[in-house]
Amino acid sequence: MRPRSDKTALGLAWVENGKLKVKNPGPGGAPAKIIPSDGVEVFVEGVKITGETEVTESSNVIIRPVEQPPHVSFKFQITPDDLEAYVMLEVIDGVRYKVKDTEPSHRLELDVESEPIPACVDPQEIIQGAEKAGIRFGLDTQACHKVSVEKPSKPVLIASGVPATPGQDGKLEFAVPLEKVVELPLDEIQVDFRSSVKIPDVKAGQTIAVKTPPKPGLPGKGVSGKAIPPKKPRDPRLRAGKGVELKQEGDFVLAVATTSGWPRYNEASGIVEVDEVYYHRGDVDLSSGNLKTSGSIEVAGNVFEGMRVESEGNQTISGTVTDAELIAWGNITVRGNVFKSRISAGKDVKWLHRWNDLLANVEESLVRIMEIKALDRRLAEEAQNAAGNAAVADIKISDSEVLFDYFRQLIVSLSALYKEDLSQLPNDIIQRILGTREKIAGPRGDVYQRAQSIEGDINYVRAWIEYEFSKGESDVIVPYVQSSTIEASRDIVVTGQGALYSNLSAGRAVKVVGSPGIVRGGEVSAAELIHVNQAGSQGSAATVLRVSEKGKIIAGTIYPNTTLILGRLKARTENLLESVEIRIVDERLVISSRSGVVEMDG
Repeated sequence: MRPRSDKTALGLAWVENGKLKVKNPGPGGAPAKIIPSDGVEVFVEGVKITGETEVTESSNVIIRPVEQPPHVSFKFQITPDDLEAYVMLEVIDGVRYKVKDTEPSHRLELDVESEPIPACVDPQEIIQGAEKAGIRFGLDTQACHKVSVEKPSKPVLIASGVPATPGQDGKLEFAVPLEKVVELPLDEIQVDFRSSVKIPDVKAGQTIAVKTPPKPGLPGKGVSGKAIPPKKPRDPRLRAGKGVELKQEGDFVLAVATTSGWPRYNEASGIVEVDEVYYHRGDVDLSSGNLKTSGSIEVAGNVFEGMRVESEGNQTISGTVTDAELIAWGNITVRGNVFKSRISAGKDVKWLHRWNDLLANVEESLVRIMEIKALDRRLAEEAQNAAGNAAVADIKISDSEVLFDYFRQLIVSLSALYKEDLSQLPNDIIQRILGTREKIAGPRGDVYQRAQSIEGDINYVRAWIEYEFSKGESDVIVPYVQSSTIEASRDIVVTGQGALYSNLSAGRAVKVVGSPGIVRGGEVSAAELIHVNQAGSQGSAATVLRVSEKGKIIAGTIYPNTTLILGRLKARTENLLESVEIRIVDERLVISSRSGVVEMDG
């Protein structure tokens, strides 16, 4: 295109094939003007112009299209747990500009057209960038290639670590309840709610709790290449307090009661203990239910109608006992009065006498055999010292028929033990008794050795029998008793007013020595001693005092119509007696009092 010739024409400028063309103006005309635009830089005489500028054919004009290169950047983010790494791309395509051809114009505003320059993402740059960012494990190269192609605008997961394998928490499981529980039988139409409440209780040798130890987990590995430690598993605390010992059985730890009583656990300290005394802070009534424990028990209040308190240890009742029942293997102490109730202290050990007799037969045979063994050894030593004395040297008791007679007696005695019902005995005692069978019948050892091998087992059983017998020596101590029955394996002591219309029976002694210490109505019996301040009454209430043939009765005052029984001898008082002592002397009943001495055939 060429502009027309006109002397008075204005200067013109145009773009042709991307280059600026300029025509000078005619005489008196104004030069052409050019205006730069975005995307292009214009320099006139070496100076970059930013606004409208006149140009002529002689002007040195340079038009330089702007080119913006593509932009690619990466940011990497590792999660706080070091298990994941993400890449975030910032991708901006580039732009290349080109000046458009235009028609001649006195005032030429440059116009441009743009052409994009696509940004290219190199996956190797992502991989190298990840390594520089500290990602050294679990990098997914396929994910990196996919990112380079798709160029997502959101974060993309490119690396994953291996999480730590969690361990197993330790467990503490209790084999017995630690709180009161209510047991209601579903198969019974009528339920005795008094017996439905069970207090925490454990017997010696019983397992209270079982601890399963924690199992450690396995470490993982983070995307940074560092190990990820597993969370430390919970390890419940378990410590032995009083009345408890810890036993290791395989992987498990057992808390075993060494005494009977009330099991308790303190979660803060981890201490398991057995208190020999269960403390009941209140009355024993329908709200509490009957109380039963393998240890001892202390009741802060009263024991009301129809209720029962049982324990294998001692009992202490701070209040009164009314129309109730107290049963204990140990001692029973009631600080209040007792009305219309039954009290029994001491374990029934009559069944033990059978075992005691059977064991005594075994022990006797063992003693005989060991005596022969000792004699045999002594004679052998004498024979060795008396060299040349053939008569002494030939003596050997172990060949005698006497030894084998005693051994046969031992076998018979043991057989009698084996024939008894062992199920009522503790497991350790059963094992000891049955263990003697294999030892005594074993093929090895002579008679002495086999007999000696069971001595330890027999001694163990003897110790257990003596311990059980000791439980049968219990006392009852009360201040006042009325219309009640009291039994004690050892002593009954009435410390206050006395016993009215009650039956008292003691294995050793009954002592009613309080103030005034009256026994009126009912029967008092003891094996060795009855000691009362007053017996009977002026109203001639029928009162019976009974002791064994070897026992005696001591009384401050005995009223008429009081029956006195010592063994098979019996007498009834007709007059008031004071300062009385009664016993059997030479098979005659001797009554000593302030009035004198009376002997009777009974």
